[in-house]
Amino acid sequence: MTHTLISVLVGETLHRTLPPSSVLSDRARRGVAITVMAVGGNLPDADVIYTGWAGSTLDYLLHHRGHTHTVVGALGLSVLLFGAVWLWWRRRKVKPAPADLGFLAGVSVLAPLLHIGLDFTNSYGVHPFWPLNDRWFYGDAVFIVEPLLWACSAALLFVLPSRTARVLIGLVLTAGIVLSWFSGFVPATLAALLTLLTAGLAALSRFAPARVALAGGIVAWLALTATFVVTSRTAESRIEALLAQNFPASTTLDVVLTPMPADPVCREVLAIQRSKEAYSVRRAFHSLAPGWISADRCAELYPSTGAYQATGAETTARLDPVAQPSTDEILWAGELSVPADLLARLASEYCAVDALLQFARAPWAIPDSDGWIVGDLRYDREPELGMAEVRVGPSQDECPQLSAPWTPPREDLLTVD
Repeated sequence: MTHTLISVLVGETLHRTLPPSSVLSDRARRGVAITVMAVGGNLPDADVIYTGWAGSTLDYLLHHRGHTHTVVGALGLSVLLFGAVWLWWRRRKVKPAPADLGFLAGVSVLAPLLHIGLDFTNSYGVHPFWPLNDRWFYGDAVFIVEPLLWACSAALLFVLPSRTARVLIGLVLTAGIVLSWFSGFVPATLAALLTLLTAGLAALSRFAPARVALAGGIVAWLALTATFVVTSRTAESRIEALLAQNFPASTTLDVVLTPMPADPVCREVLAIQRSKEAYSVRRAFHSLAPGWISADRCAELYPSTGAYQATGAETTARLDPVAQPSTDEILWAGELSVPADLLARLASEYCAVDALLQFARAPWAIPDSDGWIVGDLRYDREPELGMAEVRVGPSQDECPQLSAPWTPPREDLLTVD
C-alpha cells in the first residue's frame, strides 16, 4: 500500500512538473507516469513468484527482498517496464518524441529503485549492492506499514482526474485515520496529528494549485522520513549508552530498532550482545520521551504483542527476566543467552540453520527434544514455529531449494574459536 501511494504521488508530481509532451496528450503521459510508477514501485516484490514456487520458509526468507531488491535487479526490471510501454506504443502506432522516451526511461528506472529505498527504511533489511557487496543494510527507522506516509497521498485527492483513483485513496486515508484512533496502537495525540496532516494536505489539494499541493505531499513524505531517521539514530545512541551502563561485561554487536506506527517516540529494541562466554539477545521497549509516553506504555502499544507478550510467555523463544531494573525510559522485557559458539556449531551441523543465519539478524536457539529450534527474535510472535524459525535434529534438517549469496547478518558469531 505504501509503495503504491508514494509511487503515484511521485509519478503525478513528475508529470505536472516536467514540460508537456509534443506528441502524447496530457492524459496519455499521465497514464504512463502513474502506471509505470505504480507497477514498477511494486515490481521488486515479484520475487514472491519464485519463492512461492520453491515452497519452503527458508526459500522465502532468503529470496524475498532478494535479487529483485538490488540495484542490478532493479535496472533489469526497469528494462522490462520500458520495453512493455514501448511495445504498447508501437502496437498503438504512437511515435514518441525523444523527450517522451527520456521521460519513460526516467520513471522506469526510478520506480523500482524507490521501492528498494522505502524498504531500506525498516528493520527487515535489503542488500542493494549485490554482487559487489552481499551484506544486509537496515534503516531501522520506519514501521513497515506506516499510516503517516499514507497521509502524504492526501495531496492527490483533488489533483488526480480519475474519480476511481480518488475514491480509492480516500478509502485508504479513512482506514488509516480510523485504525490510528481505534486500533490501540497509536497514542491519541499522535492519532490527532495524523488526522490533521491528512486534513491539511487534503485541503491543500482542494484549494491550492496542483503543483503546490503535490509539493506539499512530497515535502511531508520526506520530512516525516527524516524525522523517523533522526529520532531512530537518537534512540540508538541512547540505548547503546544504557547497554554499556547495564551490561559492562558485554560487547554490543547490533541494536535492532522497530518503531511503532505513527509514533517516532516508541520503539521495540533487540540488543545483540556478546561476552567472552555467552551470546545474548535482549528484548526491550524504549521511549525517547518518557515524561510523555513511558516505556511500559510503549510495550502496550506495540502491534501484535499485547501488553506484555514480549516477556516470552507467548513466544517460541523462552525469554528469561533481565536482571537490570526497568525505568520509564526503557522496559527490559526478556533475554535469552546461549554459549558464544553455539550458533556456529549448529550452522556447521545443520543445513537449515546455516541457511537461516543468512537472514537472521537477532538469532536464538533453544533445545527441543533431541534437537534444536533456531529462529530470529525479530519475528517471534507466537508459541508455535513462525515464519523465521526452523526445527532441526538427527532426523530433521531441511535445506532450501534455492541457494543465496547473502552474508550472514551475524557473521560476527559464526567463527568457532
